[in-house]
Amino acid sequence: MKIISYNIWDLPLWFVRNRKKRLLEIGNLLSDQHMEIICFQESWDLEHRAALSAYLRERGYHDAIHQAQIKRNNGGLLTFSTFPITSVRFIPFGRKGLSVSEVIGNKGVLETIIQTPKGPLRILNLHLHHQSSKFIKTEKIRLQQLQKLFNDLKHESPLPTILMGDFNEHGMMQEKSYADLFEKAGFIHHNNGTELLPTYRTENYFVNNWLNRVPQSQRYDYILTKDIEKNDLHFSGYAPWYIDPPLSDHDPVVLTVL
Repeated sequence: MKIISYNIWDLPLWFVRNRKKRLLEIGNLLSDQHMEIICFQESWDLEHRAALSAYLRERGYHDAIHQAQIKRNNGGLLTFSTFPITSVRFIPFGRKGLSVSEVIGNKGVLETIIQTPKGPLRILNLHLHHQSSKFIKTEKIRLQQLQKLFNDLKHESPLPTILMGDFNEHGMMQEKSYADLFEKAGFIHHNNGTELLPTYRTENYFVNNWLNRVPQSQRYDYILTKDIEKNDLHFSGYAPWYIDPPLSDHDPVVLTVL
């Protein structure tokens, strides 16, 4: 089973380049690669979202947004699965302490329960608060957003879970505050102690421009798991996928389980 998380950079703003063309290429590429579970972030353009959803449905994917009739208030999140979808809900993070752009984005978590041949699986697709600037500390907000999610899950039926998305935190797994939070919630990051490769790279020409430029490549995108062994699923591989030429300012990350 191949699982991908991909920030597709589809903001309906003038500086976001080649949006429609890129999305069609992304949909075609991922269906050709037979990705069983696809989680997109920054799918904010309603017209493009509908076109991408229709394209992937034609290729055998179930669409969480289409099934749940969620049109606007889903924080730019899209989830697709080749397995049947049994339930969908959007969990907003709330607006307290957020910048104007974050309030407009209405970020949160899209929870999708899918029925795999090995049992039900909870998919959590999220997009955490942006690192507004080096002068404004937003780590606390991201930690609060994760804690809100984990508190919410305490009231739900326990299921094997895959958590993924744009966490907007470089070096997240080396930070004790995050590591402690994930450990307490039961989530595992399968990097096996190796150095994490970046997913927001200076050599990507969508990053290397006047607005998106960063001094060093960053790792913002992650996939974690919880109790997947209960469905007889076992970690096989995990890494960024450097598509050439790139199709977004972020690189996707792919988790493979057997």
